[in-house]
Amino acid sequence: MIGRHTLAQLALASGCLCAAAAPAVAHPHVFAEARLEIVVGDQGAISELRHVWRFDELFSATVLLEFDSSANLKFEQEELLEVGNVIRESLADFGYFTFIARNSKDVTVAAPDIIHVDYLDGQLLLFFSVKPDSALPLDGDLSFGVYDPTMYTAIDFINDSDLVIEGNMGGCERTVVRPDADEIIVQYEESLAEAFSEGADANDFSKFFATRLELKCA
Repeated sequence: MIGRHTLAQLALASGCLCAAAAPAVAHPHVFAEARLEIVVGDQGAISELRHVWRFDELFSATVLLEFDSSANLKFEQEELLEVGNVIRESLADFGYFTFIARNSKDVTVAAPDIIHVDYLDGQLLLFFSVKPDSALPLDGDLSFGVYDPTMYTAIDFINDSDLVIEGNMGGCERTVVRPDADEIIVQYEESLAEAFSEGADANDFSKFFATRLELKCA
């Protein structure tokens, strides 16, 4: 039986980041390359967000050892299903690392029906989609980010083209924003140090460091 403590060690049940650590000190232990497809439906609203995450080989090997109940050093189909189910449950508390804002107001997402898992060339891959909990028309300022709010997992979009709009985006202007971590730390140094000295966690600040896709729509 796989408990939440073990999952926390694997970084997907999270809560692993020490609350006393400031962003300048905190650093990820798990790394994933990502692709995000933002799908625009026929009615001109965001219908779903499709994720692909490819994890680093060290983390992938750790997951394999943890879930390899057959002890044959490879994933069987039922083991992959178990990984997907465990991750689906574990990431619920973190919004599936999917963060949307419309005119600076947060938009939550519904749980995915399933998280598909594969293991190729020594790397764990996740495939899943989430839908906004409420209608999300292409109107005003929209922001889409994918990140671990605890900063334990680094989710990286290698190329701007890994953030994709599928469908008719109308007159929206698309921009990929890649914040400079050093500039962010300098800009918020005083407020960050003050907040963390009072025992705050990283959740309020990790969004400043995350790559995001922004749409400005008429």
